[in-house]
This record gives sequence, structure tokens and C-alpha cells, in this order.
Amino acid sequence: MKLLPLAALISTTLLASSAAHAADWPENFSKCAAQGGTCDIGTAKRQVSFGIKNKWVVKSLSGKVACTAATFGSDPYPGVDKKCALGPLDGTTPPVTPPVTPPVTPPVTPPVTPPVTPPVTPPAGTDPLTQAAPATGWASYSSGTRGGAAATQKEIYLVGSPSQLLAALKAQAGKPAQIKVYGTIDMTASDNGGAFKSASDQGARSLISIPSNTTLIGVGSDARIVNGRIMIKGADNVVVRNLTIANPCDIAPKWDPTDGSSGNWNSEYDGLNIDKSTHVWIDHNTFTDAPRTDDQFPTENGKLKQCHDGALDVKNGSDYVTVSNNVFELHEKNTLVGSSDSTTADDGHLTVTFHGNHYKQVTSRAPRVRFGKVHVYNNYYEGDRNAKLYAHHYSIGVGYKAKIVSQNNAFDVIGATECGDVIEASGSSSKTGAIIDSGSLLNGAALGLGGASCKFSNAIGWTLPYTPALLDTAKVRESVLRNAGAGKLSVR
Repeated sequence: MKLLPLAALISTTLLASSAAHAADWPENFSKCAAQGGTCDIGTAKRQVSFGIKNKWVVKSLSGKVACTAATFGSDPYPGVDKKCALGPLDGTTPPVTPPVTPPVTPPVTPPVTPPVTPPVTPPAGTDPLTQAAPATGWASYSSGTRGGAAATQKEIYLVGSPSQLLAALKAQAGKPAQIKVYGTIDMTASDNGGAFKSASDQGARSLISIPSNTTLIGVGSDARIVNGRIMIKGADNVVVRNLTIANPCDIAPKWDPTDGSSGNWNSEYDGLNIDKSTHVWIDHNTFTDAPRTDDQFPTENGKLKQCHDGALDVKNGSDYVTVSNNVFELHEKNTLVGSSDSTTADDGHLTVTFHGNHYKQVTSRAPRVRFGKVHVYNNYYEGDRNAKLYAHHYSIGVGYKAKIVSQNNAFDVIGATECGDVIEASGSSSKTGAIIDSGSLLNGAALGLGGASCKFSNAIGWTLPYTPALLDTAKVRESVLRNAGAGKLSVR
């Protein structure tokens, strides 16, 4: 098996064992939409192909166009779902059939004459592939976080299957890399061995381990990871953006009769886990239990047979983490910062920022904090304390030695009447934490931290090392709904 970077001819696949996916479009084109979707071309005219399996038509287009036969005036492969791909700026239409063999050498020099139309490349500092974590969160602290921004063209990969993704991660092994995901990567796909056969098999084949200096990013609006668990462990300088991550479902959850007053089902595997890592930016993703929501599972031992664990956890001394502009939806136990009261080495670490996130029908842990110096601001929470599925229990959990700064968060929770309905003391009476708040609103009224239902220590013992770009709380809902989640970044 030979792995080729995106800079190599796209008509060559990453894996010899699978069909050449890039032959679904001409040489040096890149996918912009599946049939029926919308291709965002921009203001300058560019060549756009429509086809599949070495058959396509090409037109010169601009703006947002439908990826349909009607747009292109013909159907090059009737009865088969096709794809659209972007090529260079307006110029000579490529041949109908791609070359059988790639050129021996790449062009030595770029075109002499620059295009007269506006540049396709985003302005410096705004390209999602190379952007640094903004200076409004912990990930910007110290050396900052840029992931694989320093990758050369040979270190940029386009992957659409588990085997391609795992091969790209292995090939770089900590060297700067940009790994672009298109379509759905299902870790139970046939090229990764099919359906999980046992708990140990799931543990091994669901793992997606991200090394240092890596950007993992979705292309377009439909990049998804299913039946996988992303692990950032012992790494530095990692960015994950623009992906929909289906929270993994443990095929063998275990019943623990000693957990709680009446026992509980416990599951393994988080959607994304940050463990002993530094400088991590998790941005513009969507974490969800869908399509395998909890109501699809039976009740055993008097409790729902829960197969999901966390959506995103941060633990074991991880530092300089920003979690921004994500959607967390349809989930019970969302985010732990600090895994255990007994992990006292976490004290002074777990520096994490949560901002601009949308928590929608999330039962609890948004986040639940132990030890960490955690900043939670401009997030939007919505839920229903009486919902049949994912009823709201609490949002921010103040656990053992938590040191939380909360600012301008907006809570719209049906049935919540006081601060204690959304801010909970998550530790025992002897293992308490601290939190301060300014500007947050509960159902349009002042949150009331410090009132009878919400008494906490305010001795957080630290100050922000950066200046947050605080929105007025009245504007948080609109801003978050407009901006948060996967598919909001233009990645090609």
C-alpha cells in the first residue's frame, strides 16, 4: 500500500485496494458537493465538473450552483449518483477523460500572469486550514495552536475512508499534516473490517489517534465520522474542525449495581478525548448521538441500557485547550474536565476555554469540572427539564477544586426557575469548587449566582491570561445559532 499526499495527482487513490475515487473528477479538481447538493464556487468563474467513474461534463460557473444534471445540461452517467468538483479559474476545459498516467514532474514555476479576478485563496490568517486558534481562549496561550498549518503540499491529504484516514495519520506521525475528510468515514466500513465483533475489537478498530502538529478538518458541509473515537493523547498542537462526530455507541455496556443508589449502565468511548495533551483547538464541529439516540435502546435492570459515554472529555493534566463554536446535541453526559477526584495531579492544570458553543438537548456536564482553570463564556444553552428524551438536569457542574470563570452565557431552559437548576455542585460537601459569573442570563433574567440556590465559593485564585471578545448576552443566542457547528467553514 502506497500513501500519496493531496499534492500528488488527485486521480490516484491513497490505497491500492480501493477504486480511484479521484477519477470521479478531472485532474487537479477537488470535490465541492455530492449530486443534489450545492457547490459554493465564489464570485470568480471556475471550471466545475459533474460526473462519476471517469465520465463527467465541465462548465465554467460562479456563485452557488446546484450539483444536478439540469445545471450542467447533460447526465454523463445516468442512474448513478454523481459528484461536483472545482477546478482552476476560468480557462481551458480539461479533457473528458483524465490522463492514464500522471505527469513525470510537476510544473516548475507558477503561471506568469496572475488571475485578474479576486483570489480564490482566503486572506492571510483566515484560511480554515492554516488559521491559528484565536487569542480569545486558552489554546492561544504560550506557543499558540496552529495544528498542521506548517504542512507542505506533500503533507496535505484528502481522505474518504477509514483505511485512508488511518494511513494518513500513520504516515505523518507527528510531522505537520493537514488531513481533509470528505463524506462519511465509518469505522465499521468493510475496508476497516466491518461491524465490530466484540468489546475488544471495538476498542481497537474504533480508535482514531491524532498525533502532534495535525489539523483534522472536514471538507464541505457533510464530513462525518461514525462509529469512531478520536483520541488526542500525549500530543501537542492539534486542531479538529468542521466535522460532524457521531458519539460512539458501546456494543457491550456493563451493568454496575454499585453505581448510584440503584445501579447504572456504564459505557466506554467518547466522541473525542483529550488526554495528557497541550495546545488543542476543537472548533466548529457537531457532536451528536444521532442517529442512535438513547430512546432506541431497551430498559434492563430498571435503567435504560445506555451505550454512550462522553461527547468530549479533557483529562490528565491537559492544558491550553479551546473548545469553540461547536454544537453539542442529543446527549446525556457531555463533557468532563478532570476524570476523577483522586487525580490530584490535575490541580493547576486543565486550562480550558469553552466559548460560542451551542448546547442543545444535553442532559448534563456542559462542562462538569474538577481542578481546572476553566473559562466558560458566550455559550448558548437550550433544553427542557421535562423532556422525554435528554431532559435537562444541569449545565455547568462545579466539582472538586474547580476554578471556573463564567461570563455572558445565555440559558434558555424550559422548567428552570433558579440558578441551581443550571449550575450544580457536582462534588460531595467536603470536595467543593469555586465559580464566579458576570452577565449570564437564565430565561432572560439575571442568573443569580450567589443566591440561595446557587451558593459557591468565589475563590477561583486566577485571572484570565487573555482578553475575551465578549458579546452582550442578549446577542449570544443569535450569534451562536448562526455560527456554531460543522458545515459553517469554507474548506476545499
